[in-house]
Amino acid sequence: MRRWLLLILLTQMAVASAQTVHSYRPPQKYKAPPQRPLQPYNAMAKDTTPFNCEQYRLHPHPGMQPFCENTESRTLQDEARRQGRPGPSSDVIDLPAMGSAAAIRTGLACIGGQAMRKLANGWEQVSSPNGGWQRCRGG
Repeated sequence: MRRWLLLILLTQMAVASAQTVHSYRPPQKYKAPPQRPLQPYNAMAKDTTPFNCEQYRLHPHPGMQPFCENTESRTLQDEARRQGRPGPSSDVIDLPAMGSAAAIRTGLACIGGQAMRKLANGWEQVSSPNGGWQRCRGG
């Protein structure tokens, strides 16, 4: 009986010793946090009409282009609301590109998909009558 008790005690000590050695790890090097958080995704970073609904102008179903424009508008407005930014307009207007004769004459230009008005000391973003900033194509 003593022999079995001693054998069980020795095996338990070996298991406990192995667990203690395995759980010890050398201290990890300090990893500094990133300097600034990553910017949230912006679907309008390159273009204010990312769905390119113009491709559906000649689609056989007459409701395809309005459906695409409505979906695009809702998507962009929802994204802006989630990120706490001012939302874009639901409509897209045609404006001349910056530097063109028409833009110089009217004082309005499409710059990066945003309608801009010429001021004496720079440009200002145009608000849409429907709310939000005015989206445009042509620039």
